[in-house]
Amino acid sequence: MAELAINGGSKVRTKKFFAWPHYDGRELEYVEEVIKSRVWFAGMRGADPGTKTEEFEKKFAQYHNATYGIACANGTVAIEIALRAAGVGTGDEVIIPALTFIATLSEVLQVNAIPILVDTIYDTQCIDPNKIEKAITDKTKAIIPVHYGGFVCDMDRIIEVAQRYDLIVIADAAHAPGAIYRDKKLGSMGDAATFSFQESKTMTAGEGGIVITNNDELAEKCIQYRSCGRHEGESWYIHYVMPMNYRLSEIQSAMLLAQLERLDDQLKRKNENAHYLAEKFKDIDGINPVLGDGGTDVNGFYLYLLQYGKEKFAGVSRDKFVEALNAEGVPCHIGYPWPLSKNPMFQQVKEGAKGCPFTCPYYGKQTSIKDQEFPVTEKICSETVVIPHQVLLSSRPDMDDIAAAIAKIKENASELLY
Repeated sequence: MAELAINGGSKVRTKKFFAWPHYDGRELEYVEEVIKSRVWFAGMRGADPGTKTEEFEKKFAQYHNATYGIACANGTVAIEIALRAAGVGTGDEVIIPALTFIATLSEVLQVNAIPILVDTIYDTQCIDPNKIEKAITDKTKAIIPVHYGGFVCDMDRIIEVAQRYDLIVIADAAHAPGAIYRDKKLGSMGDAATFSFQESKTMTAGEGGIVITNNDELAEKCIQYRSCGRHEGESWYIHYVMPMNYRLSEIQSAMLLAQLERLDDQLKRKNENAHYLAEKFKDIDGINPVLGDGGTDVNGFYLYLLQYGKEKFAGVSRDKFVEALNAEGVPCHIGYPWPLSKNPMFQQVKEGAKGCPFTCPYYGKQTSIKDQEFPVTEKICSETVVIPHQVLLSSRPDMDDIAAAIAKIKENASELLY
């Protein structure tokens, strides 16, 4: 008789984990206030005085020890805005990790620059600073470290390399609001950091993004690129840079103010439950939580990352294990299936000017992403099991169910071989 739920046995749990997106009376109160005010638009430059967007920008930036916040439509365009504001463009190279969401790469392409992929570190799944330095050329203009899953990259080393080569550092912190690295908040490191508030993220208004920085000139350029290239106090119809509209709405800003108010409490619970689970998993050979390199004091925990050893589970594949764990009532997935270089968009790049930016005459050389190998990232992609962040907001007995479900699968792993 089958024991595992995937084969018809009883589930370890039938009740749901913590529901996401989460809201309480604050979202309802703040959104109602905006609706009743009839001020739903944040203004000509995207965060006029007295708006909810201005209030959110200031509070989010201050929370991260940054001077300026520039709220925008989503985390993808936040990267584009920051790159444009920093002067990154045609013929420039931007170093990014091979393990990240496509937006980190696509926005480099969006400004006609060349993404240069480098491998990651197994213990953190973040970009490898040693590989960054080896990838630097005379065309390198910027580095985009990605704080993957909520771990913070080795920013001390990255900033040291960047300063030595006079490079811009724009951190993709979509996974890491509130994360702390060696007693430092993200806004105090690098030239800028970008965040996403898409529905799955640890703060959300369905969509949204923000750039934070301590650089006056960079902040002003970000505002212009966010809202039609306008200067403060001038006409709607005078534009100084490419006139794009990437503004955030007042309703979204109201929601994000509420989300920010509970972020510390949620991070505390996630970090406590993650440490609790790590202790439980010490008794399950073949399940190893990614613990990092010790530099991340507070993990942003967008993802709870497990390294799965199939040899300890009777040779059952990682993908089959994920199916079985979902069947037991524990939500999980495989994460990114491959390094960015394996995506179909890189398999048929055109030649000559039509292949810009990769074969663009302004670049002066050619590069092919599809032929590059990233062995550490490949290993990570083949072994990782991802549990969504909201699961860590559940109760301690819920954490016990996760460990029980994995232990059950291991004990009955032979059922999955047929």
